[in-house]
Amino acid sequence: MKIPKNTLHSAEAKLMRAAGAACERASFRQCRHAGMWLGLLFHHALPSRRKISIQNLRLAFPQMSLKEANRIARRVSQNAAMTFCEFLHLRACGEKEIRDYSYIEGLEHVQKGFDAGRGVLLLTGHIGNWEMMGARAALEFPLTVIARPRSNEVVHNNIEAIRAHANVRVISRFDTGRAPVKVLRANEALAILPDQYEQGGLALPFFNQPTKMVDAIARLALLSGAPIVPAFGIRRDPWLSDGRIMAKVFPGFDLHSGEKLKGEAREAAIAEGTRRTIHELETIIRAHPDQWLWMHRRWRKADGVEFPS
Repeated sequence: MKIPKNTLHSAEAKLMRAAGAACERASFRQCRHAGMWLGLLFHHALPSRRKISIQNLRLAFPQMSLKEANRIARRVSQNAAMTFCEFLHLRACGEKEIRDYSYIEGLEHVQKGFDAGRGVLLLTGHIGNWEMMGARAALEFPLTVIARPRSNEVVHNNIEAIRAHANVRVISRFDTGRAPVKVLRANEALAILPDQYEQGGLALPFFNQPTKMVDAIARLALLSGAPIVPAFGIRRDPWLSDGRIMAKVFPGFDLHSGEKLKGEAREAAIAEGTRRTIHELETIIRAHPDQWLWMHRRWRKADGVEFPS
């Protein structure tokens, strides 16, 4: 029997309010520990998501054994739940607590972009704790993030309120206006997470497998002249005794050619820029495979992917 959508939305909203109330009273450390157990529950209670994670891992790493894929998939679920609980705590914490729990390595690469005066495009992804990285970065410079709205309005508004408390501004990924360009023209930072499947996106290999990639970051780089600066919020090991977030910022790269590209030349430049973003994503994911969100449907049979049995 299919559960009505409004019933699911109501239950989801109640669950988030209850979890939020508990996490707001807790510390980041307590939220991390609670997330560890919640993630284990999630891993065992939702076999469909577990299967997706394991299939994706073995697709990206063909030599990986089923046992190892299951171990990493379990840690992926734990990290996702830790991130969720830590995010809920953001609504109740102040600047000092954020600084104590997270720090930035390589901030000079962002500053170099600001010095050029065209804004900065932060290339990041669903790895480690991306929300905590955003909250920490917003303490250093104005930050706007392009994000997908939730279909559940109550949950969406709750998420937006938490981000607003952390001084992270949000633009809907469905906003086709000039909002992203305005951010860059104001010489501010715009973060984009292009690591999830994009229906109608650019067809390119990711971990040597065909898929559809978000190309918005390359298009914005060509349009604005802003550099693309890779930045990822990685969780420190060991997770339980430390688990703090280190925002790793890497040297940026520039797609701006100094001339207006048109037609095939422009599309070729966008494809090349997207390939560079893929390389940056693959590099950080390979270094921390248990912290990326493997449980989403990154690869599809419709794109010609053959999943391992």
